[in-house]
Amino acid sequence: MDILLGKVKENSPLYKVDARAKVVAILIFIAFTSTLRALPVLGAAAVFMLSLAAAAKITPGIILKRLFWVIPFAGGMIVFFPFIIPGDAVFQLNFGLFILTATDQGISHAVMLSLRVFVAVMAVTLLVSTTKFNEITRALISLKVPTIFVELIEFTIRYIFVLTDEVARMKTARRARNFQNGGSLFCRHTFKTLGNSVAVLFIRSYERGERIYNAMLARCYAGHVRTNEQLSMRTADWCWSLSIAAAGLCLRLVEFGGVVWPTLLK
Repeated sequence: MDILLGKVKENSPLYKVDARAKVVAILIFIAFTSTLRALPVLGAAAVFMLSLAAAAKITPGIILKRLFWVIPFAGGMIVFFPFIIPGDAVFQLNFGLFILTATDQGISHAVMLSLRVFVAVMAVTLLVSTTKFNEITRALISLKVPTIFVELIEFTIRYIFVLTDEVARMKTARRARNFQNGGSLFCRHTFKTLGNSVAVLFIRSYERGERIYNAMLARCYAGHVRTNEQLSMRTADWCWSLSIAAAGLCLRLVEFGGVVWPTLLK
Protein backbone atom coordinates (compact mmCIF):
# COMPACT_ATOMS: atom_id res chain seq x y z
CA MET A 1 0.00 0.00 0.00
CA ASP A 2 2.98 2.28 0.55
CA ILE A 3 3.68 2.14 -3.21
CA LEU A 4 0.37 3.89 -3.93
CA LEU A 5 -0.15 6.04 -0.84
CA GLY A 6 3.44 6.50 0.20
CA LYS A 7 5.03 5.83 3.57
CA VAL A 8 3.49 7.78 6.44
CA LYS A 9 5.91 10.27 8.01
CA GLU A 10 5.55 9.34 11.67
CA ASN A 11 8.18 11.94 12.65
CA SER A 12 6.09 14.76 11.17
CA PRO A 13 4.50 17.33 13.51
CA LEU A 14 1.21 16.74 11.67
CA TYR A 15 1.27 12.98 12.33
CA LYS A 16 -0.21 13.34 15.82
CA VAL A 17 -2.94 15.77 14.72
CA ASP A 18 -6.41 14.24 14.77
CA ALA A 19 -7.25 12.75 11.37
CA ARG A 20 -10.68 14.38 11.34
CA ALA A 21 -9.13 17.81 11.76
CA LYS A 22 -6.74 17.20 8.89
CA VAL A 23 -9.43 15.82 6.57
CA VAL A 24 -11.81 18.74 7.15
CA ALA A 25 -9.07 21.39 6.94
CA ILE A 26 -7.59 19.96 3.74
CA LEU A 27 -11.01 19.66 2.07
CA ILE A 28 -11.87 23.26 2.98
CA PHE A 29 -8.51 24.48 1.68
CA ILE A 30 -8.95 22.60 -1.62
CA ALA A 31 -12.51 23.94 -1.97
CA PHE A 32 -11.35 27.54 -1.59
CA THR A 33 -8.21 27.31 -3.73
CA SER A 34 -9.86 25.33 -6.55
CA THR A 35 -12.07 28.37 -7.28
CA LEU A 36 -9.18 30.87 -7.42
CA ARG A 37 -8.48 32.48 -10.78
CA ALA A 38 -5.81 35.09 -10.02
CA LEU A 39 -2.36 33.64 -10.75
CA PRO A 40 -0.54 35.57 -7.97
CA VAL A 41 -3.03 34.30 -5.39
CA LEU A 42 -2.72 30.74 -6.71
CA GLY A 43 1.05 31.14 -6.50
CA ALA A 44 0.68 32.21 -2.88
CA ALA A 45 -1.42 29.09 -2.22
CA ALA A 46 1.31 26.93 -3.76
CA VAL A 47 3.97 28.61 -1.62
CA PHE A 48 1.83 28.07 1.49
CA MET A 49 1.46 24.36 0.69
CA LEU A 50 5.20 24.00 0.02
CA SER A 51 5.96 25.69 3.35
CA LEU A 52 3.52 23.40 5.13
CA ALA A 53 5.05 20.35 3.41
CA ALA A 54 8.52 21.44 4.53
CA ALA A 55 7.24 21.86 8.11
CA ALA A 56 5.67 18.38 7.88
CA LYS A 57 9.03 16.93 6.71
CA ILE A 58 7.67 15.81 3.33
CA THR A 59 10.54 15.44 0.88
CA PRO A 60 10.52 16.74 -2.74
CA GLY A 61 10.76 13.15 -3.94
CA ILE A 62 7.39 12.30 -2.38
CA ILE A 63 5.82 15.39 -3.96
CA LEU A 64 7.19 14.50 -7.41
CA LYS A 65 5.81 10.96 -7.11
CA ARG A 66 2.34 12.35 -6.35
CA LEU A 67 2.54 14.75 -9.30
CA PHE A 68 3.56 11.85 -11.55
CA TRP A 69 0.26 10.09 -10.76
CA VAL A 70 -1.89 13.04 -11.91
CA ILE A 71 0.09 13.96 -15.04
CA PRO A 72 -1.81 11.48 -17.28
CA PHE A 73 -5.13 13.05 -16.21
CA ALA A 74 -4.37 16.77 -16.01
CA GLY A 75 -1.34 16.93 -18.27
CA GLY A 76 -3.33 16.53 -21.49
CA MET A 77 -5.67 19.41 -20.66
CA ILE A 78 -2.75 21.62 -19.63
CA VAL A 79 -0.94 20.93 -22.91
CA PHE A 80 -3.98 21.52 -25.14
CA PHE A 81 -5.50 24.51 -23.33
CA PRO A 82 -3.28 27.10 -25.12
CA PHE A 83 -4.50 25.81 -28.49
CA ILE A 84 -8.23 25.29 -27.88
CA ILE A 85 -9.15 28.52 -26.09
CA PRO A 86 -9.67 31.46 -28.47
CA GLY A 87 -7.85 34.72 -27.87
CA ASP A 88 -4.81 36.74 -28.89
CA ALA A 89 -2.31 34.63 -30.86
CA VAL A 90 1.12 34.24 -29.24
CA PHE A 91 2.86 31.64 -31.43
CA GLN A 92 2.05 28.92 -33.99
CA LEU A 93 3.11 25.31 -34.51
CA ASN A 94 3.13 24.24 -38.16
CA PHE A 95 2.67 20.47 -38.65
CA GLY A 96 2.23 20.66 -42.41
CA LEU A 97 -1.36 19.39 -42.62
CA PHE A 98 -2.57 21.70 -39.88
CA ILE A 99 -1.39 24.67 -37.83
CA LEU A 100 -1.91 25.05 -34.07
CA THR A 101 -2.16 28.57 -32.71
CA ALA A 102 -1.47 29.22 -29.05
CA THR A 103 -3.34 32.13 -27.48
CA ASP A 104 -2.53 34.35 -24.54
CA GLN A 105 -5.82 33.45 -22.85
CA GLY A 106 -5.18 29.75 -23.39
CA ILE A 107 -1.73 29.93 -21.83
CA SER A 108 -3.19 31.76 -18.84
CA HIS A 109 -5.82 29.03 -18.41
CA ALA A 110 -3.12 26.34 -18.66
CA VAL A 111 -1.00 28.04 -15.99
CA MET A 112 -4.08 28.52 -13.78
CA LEU A 113 -5.04 24.84 -14.11
CA SER A 114 -1.45 23.78 -13.41
CA LEU A 115 -1.36 25.78 -10.19
CA ARG A 116 -4.77 24.48 -9.10
CA VAL A 117 -3.72 20.88 -9.69
CA PHE A 118 -0.40 21.45 -7.93
CA VAL A 119 -2.06 22.98 -4.86
CA ALA A 120 -4.66 20.19 -4.69
CA VAL A 121 -2.03 17.46 -5.07
CA MET A 122 0.11 19.10 -2.42
CA ALA A 123 -2.85 19.27 -0.03
CA VAL A 124 -3.73 15.60 -0.55
CA THR A 125 -0.05 14.64 -0.22
CA LEU A 126 0.08 16.49 3.08
CA LEU A 127 -2.88 14.46 4.31
CA VAL A 128 -1.88 10.96 3.17
CA SER A 129 1.80 11.43 4.06
CA THR A 130 1.01 12.28 7.67
CA THR A 131 -2.02 10.05 8.26
CA LYS A 132 -2.40 6.28 8.14
CA PHE A 133 -4.98 4.99 5.69
CA ASN A 134 -7.12 3.30 8.36
CA GLU A 135 -7.18 6.56 10.33
CA ILE A 136 -8.44 8.44 7.28
CA THR A 137 -11.28 5.98 6.73
CA ARG A 138 -12.13 6.03 10.43
CA ALA A 139 -12.17 9.84 10.33
CA LEU A 140 -14.53 9.79 7.34
CA ILE A 141 -16.91 7.48 9.20
CA SER A 142 -16.70 9.72 12.27
CA LEU A 143 -17.54 12.72 10.05
CA LYS A 144 -20.76 10.91 9.03
CA VAL A 145 -19.63 10.12 5.48
CA PRO A 146 -21.87 7.23 4.27
CA THR A 147 -20.34 3.93 5.37
CA ILE A 148 -20.87 2.31 1.98
CA PHE A 149 -18.81 5.07 0.34
CA VAL A 150 -15.95 4.73 2.84
CA GLU A 151 -15.87 0.94 2.53
CA LEU A 152 -15.91 1.23 -1.26
CA ILE A 153 -12.74 3.36 -1.09
CA GLU A 154 -11.12 1.04 1.46
CA PHE A 155 -11.81 -2.20 -0.41
CA THR A 156 -10.88 -0.69 -3.78
CA ILE A 157 -7.43 0.36 -2.57
CA ARG A 158 -6.84 -2.91 -0.73
CA TYR A 159 -7.90 -5.02 -3.74
CA ILE A 160 -5.55 -3.12 -6.04
CA PHE A 161 -2.67 -4.69 -4.12
CA VAL A 162 -4.36 -8.09 -3.98
CA LEU A 163 -4.77 -8.10 -7.76
CA THR A 164 -1.21 -6.82 -8.20
CA ASP A 165 0.10 -9.79 -6.20
CA GLU A 166 -2.07 -12.15 -8.25
CA VAL A 167 -0.72 -10.73 -11.53
CA ALA A 168 2.86 -11.07 -10.23
CA ARG A 169 2.28 -14.77 -9.40
CA MET A 170 0.76 -15.42 -12.84
CA LYS A 171 3.72 -13.68 -14.46
CA THR A 172 6.12 -15.89 -12.50
CA ALA A 173 4.16 -18.99 -13.55
CA ARG A 174 4.40 -17.98 -17.23
CA ARG A 175 8.14 -17.57 -16.93
CA ALA A 176 8.42 -20.99 -15.25
CA ARG A 177 6.76 -22.44 -18.39
CA ASN A 178 9.33 -20.70 -20.62
CA PHE A 179 6.81 -18.24 -22.01
CA GLN A 180 8.49 -15.71 -24.29
CA ASN A 181 6.83 -12.40 -25.09
CA GLY A 182 6.28 -11.62 -28.74
CA GLY A 183 7.37 -8.40 -30.37
CA SER A 184 4.01 -6.73 -29.74
CA LEU A 185 0.37 -7.40 -28.88
CA PHE A 186 -0.20 -8.17 -32.56
CA CYS A 187 1.73 -11.44 -32.06
CA ARG A 188 -1.01 -14.08 -31.99
CA HIS A 189 0.64 -16.27 -29.34
CA THR A 190 1.27 -13.29 -27.01
CA PHE A 191 -2.23 -11.90 -27.53
CA LYS A 192 -3.83 -15.30 -26.84
CA THR A 193 -1.74 -15.87 -23.70
CA LEU A 194 -2.46 -12.43 -22.27
CA GLY A 195 -6.17 -12.82 -23.06
CA ASN A 196 -6.26 -16.13 -21.17
CA SER A 197 -4.37 -14.50 -18.29
CA VAL A 198 -6.94 -11.69 -18.01
CA ALA A 199 -9.78 -14.23 -17.97
CA VAL A 200 -8.05 -16.30 -15.27
CA LEU A 201 -7.38 -13.11 -13.29
CA PHE A 202 -11.10 -12.27 -13.26
CA ILE A 203 -12.01 -15.77 -12.07
CA ARG A 204 -9.35 -15.82 -9.35
CA SER A 205 -10.33 -12.33 -8.21
CA TYR A 206 -13.96 -13.39 -7.89
CA GLU A 207 -13.05 -16.55 -5.96
CA ARG A 208 -10.67 -14.67 -3.68
CA GLY A 209 -13.29 -11.99 -3.04
CA GLU A 210 -15.77 -14.68 -2.02
CA ARG A 211 -13.23 -16.23 0.38
CA ILE A 212 -12.44 -12.86 1.94
CA TYR A 213 -16.12 -12.01 2.32
CA ASN A 214 -16.85 -15.36 4.01
CA ALA A 215 -13.88 -14.79 6.33
CA MET A 216 -15.28 -11.38 7.24
CA LEU A 217 -18.72 -12.89 7.95
CA ALA A 218 -17.01 -15.48 10.19
CA ARG A 219 -15.57 -12.54 12.17
CA CYS A 220 -19.09 -11.08 12.72
CA TYR A 221 -18.90 -8.51 9.91
CA ALA A 222 -22.36 -6.92 9.60
CA GLY A 223 -21.89 -4.27 6.92
CA HIS A 224 -19.60 -1.93 8.83
CA VAL A 225 -16.26 -2.08 10.61
CA ARG A 226 -16.54 -1.90 14.38
CA THR A 227 -14.04 0.02 16.50
CA ASN A 228 -13.95 0.68 20.22
CA GLU A 229 -11.48 3.56 20.05
CA GLN A 230 -12.95 6.95 20.99
CA LEU A 231 -11.64 9.96 19.08
CA SER A 232 -11.18 13.31 20.82
CA MET A 233 -10.05 16.70 19.50
CA ARG A 234 -7.27 18.50 21.36
CA THR A 235 -6.48 22.22 21.32
CA ALA A 236 -3.51 21.63 19.00
CA ASP A 237 -5.78 19.77 16.57
CA TRP A 238 -8.18 22.71 16.44
CA CYS A 239 -5.29 25.14 15.92
CA TRP A 240 -3.81 23.17 13.01
CA SER A 241 -7.14 22.66 11.26
CA LEU A 242 -8.34 26.24 11.74
CA SER A 243 -5.00 27.62 10.51
CA ILE A 244 -5.11 25.64 7.26
CA ALA A 245 -8.80 26.40 6.65
CA ALA A 246 -8.27 30.09 7.50
CA ALA A 247 -5.38 30.28 5.03
CA GLY A 248 -7.66 29.04 2.25
CA LEU A 249 -10.39 31.51 3.25
CA CYS A 250 -7.90 34.42 3.39
CA LEU A 251 -6.62 33.61 -0.11
CA ARG A 252 -10.17 33.55 -1.40
CA LEU A 253 -10.92 36.90 0.26
CA VAL A 254 -7.72 38.42 -1.11
CA GLU A 255 -8.74 37.49 -4.65
CA PHE A 256 -12.28 38.70 -4.06
CA GLY A 257 -10.92 41.94 -2.63
CA GLY A 258 -8.65 42.47 -5.59
CA VAL A 259 -11.71 42.72 -7.82
CA VAL A 260 -14.43 44.18 -5.61
CA TRP A 261 -12.72 46.09 -2.82
CA PRO A 262 -11.23 48.90 -4.99
CA THR A 263 -14.73 49.59 -6.29
CA LEU A 264 -16.28 49.55 -2.81
CA LEU A 265 -13.60 51.82 -1.34
CA LYS A 266 -14.16 54.54 -3.98
